[in-house]
Amino acid sequence: MTAIHRHRPPKLHLAAQYFKGIIDGEDFTANIFSITCTAGKWTITGSRVDSNGVTHKLQLSLPSTYDKGIYRLEDHPDIRFTYSTDDLLEPVLRYGASGLLEFTAIDPSNTHAAGGLSDVKTRDDGNPVSTIAALFSLG
Repeated sequence: MTAIHRHRPPKLHLAAQYFKGIIDGEDFTANIFSITCTAGKWTITGSRVDSNGVTHKLQLSLPSTYDKGIYRLEDHPDIRFTYSTDDLLEPVLRYGASGLLEFTAIDPSNTHAAGGLSDVKTRDDGNPVSTIAALFSLG
């Protein structure tokens, strides 16, 4: 008797991209993602459009020399974090001043980054201070 073995092709698993968090107690679930690593710089962006057509965007920009680890924004001025909206009546542009950024994975060769933001507070520059927390996995 002859045994016949069927070889099945390996299943491809694509990691789901996400950038999900809370801004001032309100849900922020991005549905538009962008991640680039060019000219020695990472740019990681997540944005969503609310029911009024206003785009809310969270963006990280930092040198590609960073590796897995936890970084305090106040100790690393070369890490730039912004929260912005394109609301015509009340546009928002706020810069991260304090809080933690953690990379659990960061791979420039595959343009992949995963991690989180914890208790990020924006600058007190006359605008209201926002508190932001989020998890992300892009690329």
